[in-house]
Amino acid sequence: MPMLPGKVAIVTGAGRGIGSEIARLFASEGALVVVHYNKSRKAAEALAASLPGSAIALQADLTDGDAARGLIESAVNRFGKIDILVNNAAGFVHDIPFEDDTWESYIKEFNGVLGATFHPTKAAVPHLKANGGGRIVNFVATLVNRPAVGFGAHTTAKGAVLAFTRTLSKELGPYNITVNAVSPGMTMTEYSTSMPEATKKSVTAQTPLRRLAEPIDVARVVLFYASDLAGNVTGANIAPDGGLAIIG
Repeated sequence: MPMLPGKVAIVTGAGRGIGSEIARLFASEGALVVVHYNKSRKAAEALAASLPGSAIALQADLTDGDAARGLIESAVNRFGKIDILVNNAAGFVHDIPFEDDTWESYIKEFNGVLGATFHPTKAAVPHLKANGGGRIVNFVATLVNRPAVGFGAHTTAKGAVLAFTRTLSKELGPYNITVNAVSPGMTMTEYSTSMPEATKKSVTAQTPLRRLAEPIDVARVVLFYASDLAGNVTGANIAPDGGLAIIG
């Protein structure tokens, strides 16, 4: 039996990486998927066309509140409802030592990380309430529990997403809307595979399971949150990082 039969799911940043894997897994479990993208148009449209059942690719800059509302409204117009929102899309600032960093850089990262989570959530919540409930899954990062030098802006913004998740889980719980977080570590996406081999080997050696995560490892946690299996789970944060943040 499929785990998400007839559910309408919006997966942001689904044109590539972990987001595309979530979209594939959701579609295989019976969901009607909105493949959101900002710049990865060809990849997103190709993915949507390849998914079983109904799927569409929609563009939006999620740091813009009006654009995020347009995304949600387009999804509702197409499918009639929303059941699941996966806030995977986020900006990312490369290594910058704090002494070389600026407040403007932090604000930019907050817009790209927390803003890209806040705006679609703000637009989706009224529809989830009208639908009698739903699921919101936000992306945090292992960096929040295991900080790395040079990633201050990104780690701080992801920490804000975790606080946002916990606050919303309490506020939206009475409406049967669960809000949970997933915190991936280094995952073998296009970005990670381009990193120096020595860096990947070092992280692998520090990870209790002695392997880096694949996108499917993260997607399965998101599927759990989105399914009936997690019907009584909210405010949680699962790290599919091989134990790195807590044990390593």
